[in-house]
Amino acid sequence: MDLYKSIGENDVEFELVFVGPNPPDYKLPNNFRFIRSSVKPAQATEIAFRNTTGDLVMNFGDDCFFNQSRPLDRLYETYKNYNNDKIILSCRYMLNGEDQSEFSHYVDRIERDGVQLEDKSSPVMPVCGLLSRNLFMSMGGIDKNFVAILWDCDFAMRVHALGGEVILSDVFINEDKNKSAGSELCNESWGHDRVLFENLWSKNGKLLSCRAKPVESFDDLNILKASQGPRGRWRGSGFIVIEKIETNLPRIIRGITKPSMYLNYAKRMALGISGKL
Repeated sequence: MDLYKSIGENDVEFELVFVGPNPPDYKLPNNFRFIRSSVKPAQATEIAFRNTTGDLVMNFGDDCFFNQSRPLDRLYETYKNYNNDKIILSCRYMLNGEDQSEFSHYVDRIERDGVQLEDKSSPVMPVCGLLSRNLFMSMGGIDKNFVAILWDCDFAMRVHALGGEVILSDVFINEDKNKSAGSELCNESWGHDRVLFENLWSKNGKLLSCRAKPVESFDDLNILKASQGPRGRWRGSGFIVIEKIETNLPRIIRGITKPSMYLNYAKRMALGISGKL
């Protein structure tokens, strides 16, 4: 509820649609809607976008929050002033109170002297971007081959290729790492989703102006029940027992080969700072 509270009072009407496996054990506000599903994160976001009643949509993580007053009013007014439905209006990213918006451009994955380089002339990537729901749906939504992360960067690149633009607003979104200390979401999905993203938008180290492959959209059939495409550790369409074995076996192997990694995780659990994912 911290995200909801941080939004505060705004003149613009809004609703929060949350998709996940565990229903809240408290009464939700009238404009807060929960949809139960155990599918992968990228698909959960697709479900939320398809089920919202708003004309504009944006995605959040539950470890994010605003620290400015009336953030949605400010985003909405800025979006309207552009009068262009082919834009994504991005928040500026803060991590533990430090402004990270200088890293908003497409980042070169080659490191020199331990420093990750950034091409300022490359496309801007969004963080919690506000965009037209009609634009999202007309472009096929999220590609089902993404498991959890970087689907938003892929969508932004598709908008750039369409002649659109990602614009940085003056609204900051903060990520509190303490709320996701036990989460492996980014780490475990990075290998697959980063490789997928790079294969779609780069070749021989150079950025492509057009996507290398067509978008594969999610199907409506059983979208709430089974993850489509690569599923990561989330629910698929197979037998639950087999899927649990497939999911947990790599973790068991890592526990045998790198026991200190799981000792640290156990310590975090004991301290009560482990995340839900």
